[in-house]
Amino acid sequence: MRILHTADWHLGARLIERDRLAEHAAFVDWLIDTLRDEKIDALLLSGDVFDAANPPQDAVALYFDFLKRLADLKTVKTIITGGNHDSASHLNAPRDLLRRFDVHVFGHAGADNLVDLGGCVVAAVPFLRERDLRQATAGETLAAVHGQIRTAIRDHYATLLAAARFLAQGRPVLAMGHLTVLGASTSDSEREIHIGTLDSIGAEIFDGFDYTALGHLHRPQRVASRDNLRYSGSPIPLSFSEAADAKSVVLIETADMKVETLPIPVTRHLIRVKATRATLAADLDNVPAGSWAEVTVKLDAPEPDLDRQVREAAAGRFEALKVLADLPISETAPWQAKAPTLHDLQPRDVFRELLTEKQIEGEELSAAFDELLALRETKTFS
Repeated sequence: MRILHTADWHLGARLIERDRLAEHAAFVDWLIDTLRDEKIDALLLSGDVFDAANPPQDAVALYFDFLKRLADLKTVKTIITGGNHDSASHLNAPRDLLRRFDVHVFGHAGADNLVDLGGCVVAAVPFLRERDLRQATAGETLAAVHGQIRTAIRDHYATLLAAARFLAQGRPVLAMGHLTVLGASTSDSEREIHIGTLDSIGAEIFDGFDYTALGHLHRPQRVASRDNLRYSGSPIPLSFSEAADAKSVVLIETADMKVETLPIPVTRHLIRVKATRATLAADLDNVPAGSWAEVTVKLDAPEPDLDRQVREAAAGRFEALKVLADLPISETAPWQAKAPTLHDLQPRDVFRELLTEKQIEGEELSAAFDELLALRETKTFS
């Protein structure tokens, strides 16, 4: 079989209030063409289909338009798993209908999340939440909870591996997952997964699978130097920290388990630029037209109208979404040194800043806040 692995679409995402729908639509067009031209037999989408549990309607429309075009191909079997940004219930709602078109959706974890694709068997594991793995009891320490969750994750994969091997009868067995594996490189756009310290999971839990299609981290990469353990990465850069990343999907040939990447065409460039005040216009000359830029200007002293100066130097060729001042430490005001802008803050960041300000020992409070936030992120329309 020829299998294509992708993840972390984050449909409905915005970058500093800029809509990304056109970029996602261009990716979907390219993906449909690629599935047809490369004669792909199966598509694996490893979580974070949407950027939020309650995505905007235009993002939902793009998703269902993609599924309709996928069904029209009549050649591609598909498995979609939920991520930490997705609402499991929202994803699962049309699953019975979609199964008629060989689209298998798994928003929730389960011991029977196996799909026989013919040429291989896939253990379809979505993002594992604490309630999927354990029952809380009174008086538990945080360390004990974390240990139980790590063990439960390993047991979950081991159980599915054994069941998949039995079903496969010698055929290749693949896994899907949405979590952070030790040794992988993160970027600014991933929301941290604190519950159960999932970021401490080692690559060894995937031993025995012929390939593991991972999601959650947005940089395309191998993990632990293994060709068969990969994050496909997001199809578009979701933050300026991903500006230099070459976005791609992964192509797997199950006959010999050959793995290669296919580059995704760039629709809009994100650029990080460093400039100095004296040579500002010249430093911005090479920024590609039509791109979105984060511009950092080296200054000797604060300049209140720096944003205006940068945008005038851009002269409409590109859009400076973010302007930062690189000041000497002696010139940096205390509030500048401590506080990022609201655009840079996630709810978890705000809560931790509050704990620091109030001088509260916050490890257990932070874990409780993370669990409440995760529950909120999975809430759907009643």
